[in-house]
Amino acid sequence: MKKLTIIFTLLFSTVMFSSPSYAKWTKLYVNDIGNTYYLDFERIRKHGGSVYYWILSDLLKPINNGSLSGKLYAEGDCKLFRLKDLSYSFHSQPMGRGTGVTNTSKNPKWYYPSPNSVNETILKSVCSR
Repeated sequence: MKKLTIIFTLLFSTVMFSSPSYAKWTKLYVNDIGNTYYLDFERIRKHGGSVYYWILSDLLKPINNGSLSGKLYAEGDCKLFRLKDLSYSFHSQPMGRGTGVTNTSKNPKWYYPSPNSVNETILKSVCSR
């Protein structure tokens, strides 16, 4: 049973996180400290009143764990203008390359993006499609 769980986890990770590395990223936002955020418009999916999308953050300086980039898979609710983070990975190289640490949220919570934030900008872009 334990081997089956490990195999399933590896297979799930491969399917979920390999495809965004070949994505067509569109630059959307650069914050005041120089981090750049991208969205893959080709992979936006709508289902049951929700919209699902990938975000790539390219960091100017490494964060505490040494990561220079991260990918986030999110669910958006355009009617209530809120979102939740479904899974994310941190990578040792820019643009989602290099070794990564992946985390899938077991019970993600909805949150509302702050005004004039990267999350607000991205959710507006996703919902306008």
